[in-house]
Parts: sequence; C-alpha cells; structure tokens
Amino acid sequence: MRIRSQFVRRSAAVVAGLALAGSAAALGSLQASAAPSSVQAVQAAATVAAAPTISIKADRATAKAWSKVSFTGKTTGIAASTKVQVQRLENGKWVTFPATTKVTSKATYSVWVQSGRVGVNKFRVVTSKAASSAVSITIVK
Repeated sequence: MRIRSQFVRRSAAVVAGLALAGSAAALGSLQASAAPSSVQAVQAAATVAAAPTISIKADRATAKAWSKVSFTGKTTGIAASTKVQVQRLENGKWVTFPATTKVTSKATYSVWVQSGRVGVNKFRVVTSKAASSAVSITIVK
C-alpha cells in the first residue's frame, strides 16, 4: 500500500509539473505573439515623435532696405544636406525667395536675405518635409 501511495503522489506531481509546463509554454507563446505588436507600437510612436520640424530665428526685427537679414534654425527629422528654401508671403501666398542653403550635420542651417520691399515682410523656410513658422521683418528706407 505504501508503494501505491508513493506511486499516486509521484504521478500527481508529474501531472502537476506537466500542467505547469504546459501553461508556461502557452504563456510564452502568448508573449511571443504579443511581442511583434509591442515592437510595432514602439516603432509607430518613434515615427510620430520624429515628425520633421524646422525652426526659424531672425537676427533682427527691423532692417534697412537691401541690408542683410540672417535666418538661423534647427531641424529634427531632416537629413543633413537637405535643401532649405526661404519663402516670403506675398498677397496671401508663399513665394519662393532667391535664398537657399543646406541642413548641416548638426541639424542646423543659416541663410540670409536682402529685400527692398519697404514695410512688414513675412518670411519662412521650407524643406520638402517641413515648413517653419513665419517671422516678420520690417524693412525701412
């Protein structure tokens, strides 16, 4: 009888061990199937976080006609050597201004303009992926 009870206990232990192993395997497969979507969620969040941006800052708010006004800025999500184009707001439309530069390896840019158009001039910089906000420069005679 003692042999039989040991056999029953050992058999029960083996069955319990197999059950635990089976549930662990099932849990592992659930985690494995969940892992790709977790990775995809992180990648999607990184993509959203890395939306291309470009900033603009003018070295002055007022300038004499035809004097140089420098614009500088920083970029995110825009590759080095990407073309940066200056635009001016004319009659409600952004018009390409004859001033370009390229994004540096430090994700910055620097460009200057000259304008003879007296009054408030609004400028921005654009790349193929992003546009900055506008800055106002008052040009005086």
